[in-house]
Amino acid sequence: MLLDQKRTRRLVQVVAILTSLAFAGVIFVVLGLVFFGGDASPEDQVLSDAKARVQAEPQSADAWEELASGYAGTGELPQAIIAARKAVQLAPRDYRRLQTLVSLQVRATDTDAAIATVQKFTADNPRNADAFLQLGQLAEDAGRTDLARLSYQAFLRLEPDDPSAVAVKQRLAQLTGS
Repeated sequence: MLLDQKRTRRLVQVVAILTSLAFAGVIFVVLGLVFFGGDASPEDQVLSDAKARVQAEPQSADAWEELASGYAGTGELPQAIIAARKAVQLAPRDYRRLQTLVSLQVRATDTDAAIATVQKFTADNPRNADAFLQLGQLAEDAGRTDLARLSYQAFLRLEPDDPSAVAVKQRLAQLTGS
């Protein structure tokens, strides 16, 4: 019995020492994070990673779009728009990249730039019905009825059987009547 008590006491001492060391290690990790960059927000980290990717892959539209997203996440809309514009330049037929750029321009309350961006895209990609639909919606929101009508007509000419065609026809009838 005496042997078991000694063994138990020694085991408790070893566990106490290991626990103290583990706690001290955690303290050093926490202090290291606080002093050496632990205050960086996730958005800042995303932006930092995106900048590194663009530097490593300057001709990658994905990298530039990631950078645009990183800037947007930190609220830096002018830089986000520049990066998104570069992504569109690198992949000029990719409608998804266009949507990223246009949404940033609209978020920055620059509807005229958004309309011009979509107009250029539709001129370069005249078979993209979704772009004409988006142009019609932007133009309508901006009060540019003639451009909205023309855009909706182009959409219907390209996609007469699209599920949203009925709503577009109704919208077109309302615009024509006004």
